[in-house]
This record gives sequence, C-alpha cells and structure tokens, in this order.
Amino acid sequence: MKTIWSRAIVALACVALFAGCAANAVNSARASLDKAKAAGAETKAPGDYYLAEEYLKAADTEVAEGNAKKARNYAEKSENYSTQAVQKAGGGAK
Repeated sequence: MKTIWSRAIVALACVALFAGCAANAVNSARASLDKAKAAGAETKAPGDYYLAEEYLKAADTEVAEGNAKKARNYAEKSENYSTQAVQKAGGGAK
C-alpha cells in the first residue's frame, strides 16, 4: 500500500513539473509579445504580430485544458513570431 502512494505522489509531482514548464513557456511568449507591441509591431509587422497573438491565445487555451505539450508548442511558435515582429519593426523605440 505504501508503494502505491509513493508512486502516486511521484506521478503527481511529475505532472506538476510538466505543467509548470508549460506555464513558463507561455509567460515567456507573453513577454515577447509585449516587447513586440512596445516596438510598434502591430502596425509595422502586423502579420507576425497577430500570428504571435493567436498562438499565445491557443497556448493559454491548452494550458487551461491541461495539455502542456501543445501549450509549449504554441508558446514557442508565438515567441518566434514575436521575435520576427520585433525585428521587422526595427527593434522598438530608439
């Protein structure tokens, strides 16, 4: 009986750690999108900016549904598009 509880606790800890990594990825993507917005990417690179925004929304949805793997994937795509948007926008205010 003790072994079952030990395994259950380890499994729950792994799930929590895995979900935490997804939340970190989403937070990082959100920060990248904020940088893109500050750089004026909404008007200077709207395609990349809005793709980043939509992927971030999808990542938030997947986190809420408990799908950490998809959430991380969408967050990474969002961050990539945000980075491209910042580059196209000229890197922000000088």
